[in-house]
Amino acid sequence: MLPPTLHMITNTSIRYLSAYDEATLSNIYNAYANTCTVAKNALSKTLPAAQCTSLHEYINELSIEFQSCIEFLKCIPEFTRITTDDKLRLIKNHFSILVNVNGPMIQPVPLNRLVITWTNVFGIDITQRLLKSNQLLEPYIYDPFVLKILLIILALSSSNGRNLDNVDIDQICDDSLTIFAAQNIYVELLWKYLLSRSASEQNAVRFFNKLMMCILYVKNLDMDIDVYVRSLAHEIQQADPIMQSMWSRTAEVEEITDMNVAENITI
Repeated sequence: MLPPTLHMITNTSIRYLSAYDEATLSNIYNAYANTCTVAKNALSKTLPAAQCTSLHEYINELSIEFQSCIEFLKCIPEFTRITTDDKLRLIKNHFSILVNVNGPMIQPVPLNRLVITWTNVFGIDITQRLLKSNQLLEPYIYDPFVLKILLIILALSSSNGRNLDNVDIDQICDDSLTIFAAQNIYVELLWKYLLSRSASEQNAVRFFNKLMMCILYVKNLDMDIDVYVRSLAHEIQQADPIMQSMWSRTAEVEEITDMNVAENITI
């Protein structure tokens, strides 16, 4: 990959990226700037606050970041064409990976406050793994497109990326073929973008392979965090409604949970 300072239209770019591709990349960049970057600026004003000491305090802080990610996805035409029910399923099914991939872009450096919060909330083992996750993602943060395209690809997956305490048949998407077709558009765009920024196809393959290994590490970590959070049901109950709706609850309130997702996420 070319270093971030060298991102420009080159002969290689023209060879792999069509005018439509360039326009799509520009739209992705602007959509992120108008949603997640705005949230980043808002979050920067709250960083000096005291460290979180409980799970519900921490996940409530994540709500601004999470909602900005949803706003970003709402700017993606292929996402907006998906049915409302399936969009809600995608958001819940990929909540963890979206938060953990987007997080380092919003807070590029794990600040001391954040590390202390992780230690307070998750303990040393998960904190160390979260730090490694951020370190693995760090080389991609300064590229203007890679992680932004990746967020779209991860969201447009009809699989369930969570490790919750039950298998919820209602979380199975109704129109998985449409979702798969939409995801393919951005997988192809990412690949063409990597080719346009690589010296050779072999370099692009190596870069892509490293990126996928990084995502697999993050997904594995997310599964373990889900297990940990599930054990603290009393903390989830104290979280904001939008964050509560990202975790399964008992059968008696399952219908209410589904209503919370729809009521608190405008799609």
